Amino acid sequence: MPANLPPEYFQVEKKYRTARTTDEKIAVLRELLSIVPKHKGTEKLQKELKSKIARLKREKEERKAQGGRRAAIYTVRKEGAAQVALIGYPNAGKSQLLKAMTNAQPEVAPYPFTTFKPNVGMAEFEDIAFQLVDLPPISEEHIEYWVLDIVRNADLALLVVDLSDDDFLEQTRVVLEKLEERKIIPVGKGEAEIHVVGPIEKRTILVANKLDAPDADLRLEMLREYYGDKFPIVAVSAVEGRGLEELKRVIFRELEIIRVYTKEPGKPPDMSDPLILKRNSTVLDAAREIHKDFAEKLKYARLWGSSKFDGQRVEKTYILEDRDIVEFHI
Repeated sequence: MPANLPPEYFQVEKKYRTARTTDEKIAVLRELLSIVPKHKGTEKLQKELKSKIARLKREKEERKAQGGRRAAIYTVRKEGAAQVALIGYPNAGKSQLLKAMTNAQPEVAPYPFTTFKPNVGMAEFEDIAFQLVDLPPISEEHIEYWVLDIVRNADLALLVVDLSDDDFLEQTRVVLEKLEERKIIPVGKGEAEIHVVGPIEKRTILVANKLDAPDADLRLEMLREYYGDKFPIVAVSAVEGRGLEELKRVIFRELEIIRVYTKEPGKPPDMSDPLILKRNSTVLDAAREIHKDFAEKLKYARLWGSSKFDGQRVEKTYILEDRDIVEFHI
């Protein structure tokens, strides 16, 4: 990425994360192309943007020619504290995991490719909920392009591993390799940033499922030997319900988010609907989450929680922590 891009470029680039339709994505790409300075140092970036626009337009025309008969398109609008994509090799137990963690009722069967469209459920964790999206499996044969779009846009990925299958290491390798071929790089640490061009890093947890299977403990030990230094690994049994609460705690930790509660002067705090912010967010960031105009008028805030004493006056740049209560003053 050229180092001399204007700040407007990165502001517009964030819009690509929320673009759902092909037309919306093309519009963002064209806006980016118009912002990029035209000189030799940005020639590669300009070429990549034009190439991506051309590819999206070509895919749009192909879908139009197919009349929707061959290629279904699915998008999932984000809800809750975060969107978490369930990915994995066929028959790893993703649908069973979704059913065990949420109120969703996906079809669960002991044969592969039961899931052919996204299934969505809300997993409750303390006073918030994560949106889990169960996706069709990833294998050597085929990956639906819309599956990759959902994975790219998700806040976190759960790669479900089948501890009942002796080929679990090879299956895990295939999923990781197929994602990397599509410029999605699963990582155990680091931000899950989405860029318009080039590969993205996707924060990923390995979910070792079917802990109830014979010799599952031995396979789990092997999985930790191979991938324990690269990814967080959580062992569960979706059938028996084991390890699910621990999985929720790890999801919350890996999302690197905090909950911030608000209160009006002279009134008790609203503990029912916290603001969801990234870790290291400030008081000003919290105000922006409420409304842009609110942030512009903000003078200071009072804080309960991480401050030295309850009701302490703090400035806009104060870094918030999980479960802080903020009283804004404008």
